[in-house]
Amino acid sequence: MQENFYKKIKKMLKIKKRKLILIADRGSSDVSVRLGFLASKIIKKKKIKPLILYEFKQKKESKDIFNLFKLNNSQFIGVKIKELILLIKTLFLTFISIIKILIFGFDWFVKSFEIEKIRLGDLIYDRYIRKGHKFVNPNCLEISFLILLFKSIFKFLLLKKIFKKNNVKYSLIGSNTYISISTILMRISQFYKIPVIYVSGESYKIIRNKKEIVGDIISKFVQNQLKYSNQKRLKIDAENYFKKRVKGKLTINKYDIKKYFDHDELNWMTSKDNNNFNKKIKIKKLNYSNTILYAPHCFAESNHRCGDLIFRDFYQEAIETLEFAKKQKNILWLFKIHPYSQKRYNELKIVRKLYYKYKSPNILLVPFRCNNEKLFKLVDLVVSTRGHICLEAATFGVRNIINSHIFYDDGKISYRAKNKNEYFKFMSNVNSLKKPDKAIIIEAKKILYFRKKLQVSNPYNLLPARKLIGKKEFYNKLKRNIKKISLAFNAKNKIYVDIVEKI
Repeated sequence: MQENFYKKIKKMLKIKKRKLILIADRGSSDVSVRLGFLASKIIKKKKIKPLILYEFKQKKESKDIFNLFKLNNSQFIGVKIKELILLIKTLFLTFISIIKILIFGFDWFVKSFEIEKIRLGDLIYDRYIRKGHKFVNPNCLEISFLILLFKSIFKFLLLKKIFKKNNVKYSLIGSNTYISISTILMRISQFYKIPVIYVSGESYKIIRNKKEIVGDIISKFVQNQLKYSNQKRLKIDAENYFKKRVKGKLTINKYDIKKYFDHDELNWMTSKDNNNFNKKIKIKKLNYSNTILYAPHCFAESNHRCGDLIFRDFYQEAIETLEFAKKQKNILWLFKIHPYSQKRYNELKIVRKLYYKYKSPNILLVPFRCNNEKLFKLVDLVVSTRGHICLEAATFGVRNIINSHIFYDDGKISYRAKNKNEYFKFMSNVNSLKKPDKAIIIEAKKILYFRKKLQVSNPYNLLPARKLIGKKEFYNKLKRNIKKISLAFNAKNKIYVDIVEKI
């Protein structure tokens, strides 16, 4: 009798952990559809339960979308008073973290900050500098940073608690930038070696361990597609696209779904032949051994989206590059401001301030809307973190340097600087770098074309982007399309089936 009693107690204490698939709700309709559809397929095959995680007030639209896929189990991931133990722990860890930042600085924070052996510093920092130009003078004692750090740590602890309480089998995310439940979920899943399926509108990636670098998820997709495409047809299409792009003859209409993602081509359409500036360069460059075009990225935009940088951020890179340029009196430097620095992030004053701080006879500021084709003919090297301008430079046979992973980083098109020493060495010895040959030029044109084609087609989007059509129309299309895309021989269905088979 006593033995039976102990058996019952033991049984009661032994609580079976739920087998879960965790889904990070980003609050974006397009993402909700992709993740909801994929989750429904995984659940059916793997016989597991879904749990949708959200960090702000869950949008009714997102709820409705997940409900269409019969996913209605959700949990709020944010600061909760009832989680008293986690609040106290978060407060303690926040205090310790601030002390460490004060001692070691933000460079250490970005590259090395961890909570319970899981890196979070780069994600938190990118969110912190996204608004308010905080990259100029980051301050760990600033209220906005303290709040962000506290919330980030709390969310991390809460998500980790879910992992400990349940048997998590898979994680689904639709974003890998900034600090969010998506990125925290990704890092925790990597730590526990739980497969993370990251699906964008253009591609997907399955991340299986903590050592795996996410990088630019379309890289492998682009390379594979290029490899198995009809090369003769692709070469012709790429060349035609290239000619139209350069001549600015690509038509753009924001509300045309096929043209919505062509915004980067506006630079070619609105560019002008600045003959006075070009003549100035032609005359001036005669007195220099080389001419280098430096095109920094927008300082606030997802600095670590493709992985680690050799600098703390894009702003620090610009400072150190201009400092270096000023000292290289034998080289003529052209400083080209990113178009979005003016249009999207209101950074124009900051960028110009940098230019005037390091102003020198050998550093010229490129006027806005200056034709890139004309610039490429005047320079020996183009330098950018990971901008499209380096890929474009390669299509014109111009040497170029990047210092971060990007979809065209195949070891041929660009020189990739692995550290600061290599970065500055490349720029000091331009003539030692080989120019892209004919084969590389053709390859660069193919990648440029296919990247745009991929952007427009969005193969993993199950219907037109929500920003292009009204809420009611989007939802009605979704209800109609669920049946269509679920058919066995549907192309969209096959794309997602391939993901399920790989996990």
